[in-house]
Amino acid sequence: MKIIRINKGKVINLPLRLVSVIIIVFITIQLMDALPEPWSIFITIIIASFLPAIWFASYLIVIDDENKTLFDGVWTMGRRFGKTIKYQSIDKIFINKVKTKQTMYSLSNNQNIVSNHEFQAYIKLDNGVKYYLLSHPLEKRIHENVTKISQKLGLKQSQKLTDV
Repeated sequence: MKIIRINKGKVINLPLRLVSVIIIVFITIQLMDALPEPWSIFITIIIASFLPAIWFASYLIVIDDENKTLFDGVWTMGRRFGKTIKYQSIDKIFINKVKTKQTMYSLSNNQNIVSNHEFQAYIKLDNGVKYYLLSHPLEKRIHENVTKISQKLGLKQSQKLTDV
């Protein structure tokens, strides 16, 4: 079976996930004061059952080469939310070199601009639609990952980098 799953990162960032846990704890404390104990425990269990869904939700791309389908969406708690697309063939996998800038300010209002490069891999289908696969600041690491994906799909890897 030629099925490739690529995790593209979490849907909700860490600070928001921590805030959601704090909110659940606060609601639990409030329910203990407002309702009888069995009801507050029951409602807390129902509310807390949504925590894993919030905590583990991830962006995912699944390429099924046997059925010629590509899923791009969100995965959480065994469920997938997104769209599955049928395709005829994969045109290529390519890597873009993207220049990034970050501006930092100090308390004395000094400005420091840091420039870097990031390498982003995309998959292009035969109909011209491109999907983001992964990114990494190290060129060697992204080439390793793209080579693994290309080999599993039986594609030739495009070694040419495109500056953006």
